[in-house]
Amino acid sequence: MFIGQPDGRTQERIRAMIENPRRRAFWAARSRRRVAVAAWAASTSATALFLVLPLVIDDSWPPASLIFLVGFLVAIVLTMVLATQINIAARWVMGYRGLDEFQRAEMDRATRLGHHVTAGLATLLIGVTAAFATAAPGIDMDAELPLAVLTPLVLFTAMLHAAFPACYLAWTRPDEGPDDEDDV
Repeated sequence: MFIGQPDGRTQERIRAMIENPRRRAFWAARSRRRVAVAAWAASTSATALFLVLPLVIDDSWPPASLIFLVGFLVAIVLTMVLATQINIAARWVMGYRGLDEFQRAEMDRATRLGHHVTAGLATLLIGVTAAFATAAPGIDMDAELPLAVLTPLVLFTAMLHAAFPACYLAWTRPDEGPDDEDDV
């Protein structure tokens, strides 16, 4: 399935991380997973905002660029941390083999849906780029406007391509019940 499958020891570390009872109990509630997905969406939006603000705001105040850079870095790190936690909550970790057939089918469906979302955003990106290319000769337009529109679209497309399947699974899966395997 994956090039360079994790060896047995790595697979056990992945299993211990994902199936940790405290971590599973923490992520069991759908509402908690949904809050994490909403926080991820907000931090991704903040990342795009800090990336675009220097293009649209007058930068006559020198520390503004530094503030935007620090804001961008904090937002992107927060986005990555949240995406990692959502991956763990949804058991969406590359190379993890501890899934049953139903969970694998859910993951395949989420992957297909994620590719459809990415294709839709890529189509939108191409359309917006074509609109700017068509309108540019007749309008006196600086590069800041197309960059201010295209930069967040590229960022959202890349982030959604990477995180959509796990976010979808975290959002739609029902609450996890306590394991009944010990009672059998």
